[in-house]
Amino acid sequence: MGTWGHRNFENDAALDFVIEVEDNGVKVINEILDRVAVLPEENYLEVDDSVAVLAAIEFVAAAKGKQSEDFPEGAEDWLAKTEAGPLVSQDLARMKKVIDRVRNNSELRDLWQEEGDEPGEWLAVLSDLEDRIS
Repeated sequence: MGTWGHRNFENDAALDFVIEVEDNGVKVINEILDRVAVLPEENYLEVDDSVAVLAAIEFVAAAKGKQSEDFPEGAEDWLAKTEAGPLVSQDLARMKKVIDRVRNNSELRDLWQEEGDEPGEWLAVLSDLEDRIS
């Protein structure tokens, strides 16, 4: 996965997602949220989708004025020029369901366990994200 850390923007795939949002707009955020939300529960969530959907939800939190410490500067600039309405009106229950999906049945979760790290810090980041979107 390249460089990565516990926070949602401490990996290369999330930063690639930011660039995609900057280039293509809110539709990229909606597309990943829609794709993951309708994925059957028994389907394994791949790491790239896990990282992208968490980054997408971070955009929602930032639009609500609750951005993470590691929210990229370029994303801040993009958000300042963007109508926040479509982001802040995202369905809260759906976003929490998606976060739970990443937390419980995803390749990202498995990678944290394979690292030999207790995923406690990563799980705390997910809980913080849930709090910030509420």
